[in-house]
Amino acid sequence: MPAKRFTAPLVLLALSSLAGPALARLDGDADHWCGTTRGTLAVAVGVHDEHERERIRVNRDPEANEKAAISAPSAEAVGDIAVLSDDGSILTSPNPVDVAGIGITYVVKGKGYQVTTGGAALADPPPGSKLDLGDDDVRSVNFPKGFKFPFYTKKYTSMLVHSDGNITFGVPDAESTERSVQRFLNGPPRIAPFFVDLNPETAADDAGVFVSTSKTAAIVTWYRLPQFGTNLLSTFQVKLEKNGKITYAFGDLEADEAVVGIAPGDGGAFRLVDYQSDPPVTVTGGAVAEQFSKRSGLDDMGIANMFFSGFADQYDHLVVFLDFPQILLGGGAFAYEFGIKNEIRGIGQQIFDASAIAGSHGRLRSFVQMGTIGNYPDNPDTTFLGTNTTMDILGQETGHRWLAFLRVNSPDNPALLGRALSHWNFNFNSEASDMEGNRIQDNGDGTFTTVASTEGFSPLDQYVMGLRAPGEVPDMFYVDGNTGNATGEAPAVGLRFHGDRHDFGIQDIIAAEGARVPAGGSAAAQKTFRMAFILVTRNGEAPKPGSVEKLDRIRTRWMDYFNQATEGRGSVETNLVPR
Repeated sequence: MPAKRFTAPLVLLALSSLAGPALARLDGDADHWCGTTRGTLAVAVGVHDEHERERIRVNRDPEANEKAAISAPSAEAVGDIAVLSDDGSILTSPNPVDVAGIGITYVVKGKGYQVTTGGAALADPPPGSKLDLGDDDVRSVNFPKGFKFPFYTKKYTSMLVHSDGNITFGVPDAESTERSVQRFLNGPPRIAPFFVDLNPETAADDAGVFVSTSKTAAIVTWYRLPQFGTNLLSTFQVKLEKNGKITYAFGDLEADEAVVGIAPGDGGAFRLVDYQSDPPVTVTGGAVAEQFSKRSGLDDMGIANMFFSGFADQYDHLVVFLDFPQILLGGGAFAYEFGIKNEIRGIGQQIFDASAIAGSHGRLRSFVQMGTIGNYPDNPDTTFLGTNTTMDILGQETGHRWLAFLRVNSPDNPALLGRALSHWNFNFNSEASDMEGNRIQDNGDGTFTTVASTEGFSPLDQYVMGLRAPGEVPDMFYVDGNTGNATGEAPAVGLRFHGDRHDFGIQDIIAAEGARVPAGGSAAAQKTFRMAFILVTRNGEAPKPGSVEKLDRIRTRWMDYFNQATEGRGSVETNLVPR
């Protein structure tokens, strides 16, 4: 049976640093704890597809199947908590780097590429000139006159060469954030022979990044570069030919994790592959990559399918906690959500339905991955992550089913949007929404102060969720030209900044997105939402002492919190119904 495919929009995740004193904020990378982007579903489907192919390969190998020693599927109810024990369909195996010494070729075929593997000679010593690149650095390189490199639907006269084993076009992406499949997809058009955190600053004198160009080809070599903070050296090369052919050649690869592939950027389908067993592969219009990691990964779609093997298909959201430590999708997120289905118009999202891949027959709308339950305090109302309690985090992640994707005045104006274009802008007076932004006080002198954050769902949020009519949403404002704070920053209380106030109303949202259908506040709009709370354990392990009880406290408190956060307009049901 061919693997299912799903196309989802992907966006650029741009992070900036927050200036000025903060009375309540996060430190370092924890500023951006939520890993939700518009492309998270595409990544989850890609992981599930490849995991299913790997399980089929294992099942065809009696010796490997015997070594796996996988237990029977287990999905049982403990009160109103669904406890799932991995049967091999939840945790993916580590995928060590295995492309050293081989070549990978991408040849233009129609609107996509045909991918093959085979011997590709690695030029040693590397041809061309050495680029002056530091850690997390990028340099622009022009192609010779007459050389236009075709990549997906565009042709380019220059490339942006990054120290971290990749090339982008049009937009640099030299951030020091994780080198994950999500970043690989969510950025600009990218050619990634070996996307990993490399540091030319600590390389030997004869090592570095070398570029050679001619009228017919460009060659970039990353030569004996150490993985950041280690002595693990890797050498690899990419050749770009004038006809669009791309060839990767690999020498010694000591780095223990990387993403290898090509991506059109900002949209398209996604195929996760195993270069040792899958090619030849033809990919039409979308990205293709393999992610190498020394750690086990998580198959969220596998979790959903296991849940529905034991419980009725009657839920809008699946809310998942893990009873073991696990690095989540994206390489460091605390929690995330991805939409499974959307049929609502006028909320800034496409109409789509991936419910069948999750094991649902059209009912499921949202998958919420909350991560390790041990990361959360015993009291679900304790503030512990910036301005967030456990309830605030649940508010944001469940709220991503609808929020926050709205444009204002026109479809091209993302002034309300901040991080990953899926959270409210720091400078938007969101009335302290759980979806970020802040409650902002206008001081009347051209300055503004953030006075509250993450307190629930604003009137605008409630309109988008279907709980308020348009006429029940008061006018709003955002601040433009803020000289102190970036649009994508996490909420922070007590910050004073300068800027220009822009007022707008709900009709300006409707002008950009169209009217909500079904209409907000109408009888046709859903008001009660069914959410299942799930605890996942490792293969054959019982829940740790206290984990089920802790999750049940979260579940019970959540029902009250949601009702309060929506000002009594919405409610949640969380009881389990067997299949």
